[in-house]
Amino acid sequence: MLKNYLKIAWRKMNRQKIYTAINVLGLAIGIAGAMFILMWVADEQSYDHFHTNAHRIYRVTQRHRLNGVISSYTNTPTALAGTLMLECPEVEQATSVRSDREGTLVGVKEKTYHESKIGQADEMFFKVFSFPFLEGDPETALASPQSVVISRKTSDRYFGKTDPMGQILTIYDNDFLVTGVFENMPPNSHFHFDVLCSKNSFQVWLQPDWSWNPFKTYVQLKKNADIQNLQDELNEIASTRMFNGDYTAWAAKGNFKTLPLQALTDIHLKSHLHGEFEANGNAMHVQFFIIIAGFILLIAAVNYANLSTARSTGRALEVGIRKTVGSTRSSLIRQFLSESVLTSLFAFILALIILLVLMPAFRQLMGKPWLDIPYIKSPILILPMILLTILIGLFAGLYPSLFLSAMSPRAIIGGTFSKGMKHSRLRNSLVVFQFSLSVLLLTGTLIVRKQMDYIQSKDLGFKREHVVVLHTLGQINQHLPVFKKALLNNPKVMAVSASSSVPGKGYTNVGFHVQGSQDSWPATIRIAADTDFLDVFQVKMQDGRFFDDKILSDQRAVILNSNKAQDIDTDNLYQERIIIGGMGQEPFHVIGIVDDFHYESFHEPVKPMGIIMLSEALDWSENYISVRIRSENIRNTITYLEQTWEDFIPGSPFMYSFLDSIYDDMYRNELRTDRIFTLFTAFTLFVACLGLLGLASYAAEQRKKEFGIRKALGATASGIIMLLSREYLQLIIIANCIAWPLAYFLMKRWLESFAYHTSINIFTFLLTGFLVLTIACLAVIYHALKAARANPVESLKYE
Repeated sequence: MLKNYLKIAWRKMNRQKIYTAINVLGLAIGIAGAMFILMWVADEQSYDHFHTNAHRIYRVTQRHRLNGVISSYTNTPTALAGTLMLECPEVEQATSVRSDREGTLVGVKEKTYHESKIGQADEMFFKVFSFPFLEGDPETALASPQSVVISRKTSDRYFGKTDPMGQILTIYDNDFLVTGVFENMPPNSHFHFDVLCSKNSFQVWLQPDWSWNPFKTYVQLKKNADIQNLQDELNEIASTRMFNGDYTAWAAKGNFKTLPLQALTDIHLKSHLHGEFEANGNAMHVQFFIIIAGFILLIAAVNYANLSTARSTGRALEVGIRKTVGSTRSSLIRQFLSESVLTSLFAFILALIILLVLMPAFRQLMGKPWLDIPYIKSPILILPMILLTILIGLFAGLYPSLFLSAMSPRAIIGGTFSKGMKHSRLRNSLVVFQFSLSVLLLTGTLIVRKQMDYIQSKDLGFKREHVVVLHTLGQINQHLPVFKKALLNNPKVMAVSASSSVPGKGYTNVGFHVQGSQDSWPATIRIAADTDFLDVFQVKMQDGRFFDDKILSDQRAVILNSNKAQDIDTDNLYQERIIIGGMGQEPFHVIGIVDDFHYESFHEPVKPMGIIMLSEALDWSENYISVRIRSENIRNTITYLEQTWEDFIPGSPFMYSFLDSIYDDMYRNELRTDRIFTLFTAFTLFVACLGLLGLASYAAEQRKKEFGIRKALGATASGIIMLLSREYLQLIIIANCIAWPLAYFLMKRWLESFAYHTSINIFTFLLTGFLVLTIACLAVIYHALKAARANPVESLKYE
């Protein structure tokens, strides 16, 4: 019987090629789209789970409130890890690690490499984190000063087939001995290093300075450790050793300072603190895309069920004859379900083909070149998808099989059973459901796009266009005045400035407080810049003045942004003496205030900032040289910059980028969200309109005699078109009304993740409604025109 069912199902599919193609293609696209998204979701949720003791590893973060403003950071004092090991019985192991955001130069014999993934860590790093060692001893590799470990790919790049152990690398103008080679850190790690130097090599990191926060601290807890007790101990450390003054009196004003613990496996998706190693994912985005995957699959299944239900009424006569000659209701149900499941399986095979063909493009879209189809490496994983496909087939065939198998043969054959559009309530409900989801996704896409346009157009407080940023890593140093003069000899170069950082490239957070005061200020962005900073970035002074090379005292001066100046409760800001963390105990004096400008993304409000002078006296060298250029002949100007660089530092790599590109990199997640929303909205609309096309075709076929009679009685072609189109357009209007409130709620929540965001207005929803109505009209209009232009003689000649 099963063979007979499948044979009949194949004949039906082969005879109704158009409807079979619509069903199979729509369902295949839905399955493929859901599989694509679920692969990405699985990768996002796998971050840091590969460590042996991942469930017992936590990161210590820093959180404080001052004057009603709450700030959270990943960085902690350098002495914290050792203190926790000694004083907290819950801690089994603790490690501290930091990265050089700008990278540095690494000398290998006669060659020089720019190493962007470099940092410093203590000897406990490889005891806490499970990165396999290929050579050397992970227990002792970072214990000795001037020791360094490198990744496998870095070893291949530096030494080729030569044994790297015992080789010398020149880093930070010092020689380091290679004591280990570790396996490349996997993509699903929240940090990536290729070179790790021993923390013990740097005296500055060994000082017990609790006011400076250059390191990230991780702890591995003992089994069954009391986490709450450890949290209390951490908060005690924060209020005593990390606070300068009377904490009780300070806290009475509503302030606090804590050291919250953060689970390692939560970092990638749930952490968006200041000073993250890399741009993390977003748990809300993952939830959104899981919902989108469900929507796409659901729309495809509903579309399939809708078409199956519509077409099934045309088989009423077949059912009546079958029941007359002895078919039972159960056999009819099995027949319908067999046809439906067979169609679903064909769709699943097509979905796998789509998956294989589009996988390279999907990797590029998601920015995850390591993504792979899990069903190839582990075929067992394909079973749940096959079972889901069969369930979809059963779902689609269930209603028509139950409905038709219950009909009386007398009613069917005698003509009292109507096979027209009377039983369309379910189909109409499904159409509304489909297009509600489509409208929801399209509205989300438009709002995401509007927010990105807002980011591009909003005044940042500085000008990012036509600024070329040279990544110098301090190589110019004492040659800076001559180098700047050489660049300015080109008429296309308008201004040149050196600085420790640039907007979008991170910063150092340090403590600021007034000398002699017991009040601490919020951790403050500290950057160093030369006298031409304002000319290049075109930041405006609000009060006072900027640095002047001719005034010697400016080497111990600081310029605050407006936000920072408002933090200071003083009658005369310019008379105060400021102690800056990490800059010794000699105070700084304020000489000016600049307007606030956005140093970070719009996710964050403008932070307090202090700018100090870039000078050899403070032992500060530039990491970047920013060059404002004219808009014409940009390629020739870049060539000139490169030639000048080669003249000053021959053999050193010339590294540059445009400031607007650096700033845009902070919105990679949002840009990716925009692309994904656009892509899968297009998928959803395509599947929904494919179903609408099938329904319109079926409706036109079922009503062709009605239309013939109407035309014979004088109905116009436009009237016929409106008659066929009106029902579907009404359903889509209802779908818009249902989707708009839900879209408003969800997108309002997404926009609230930005400190600065666009508004949601009625125009966005009206545009969505217009677009969906237009697309739906295009799907229906072909069959409407065909029905309106048909000769009534063709449909009435047998009557």
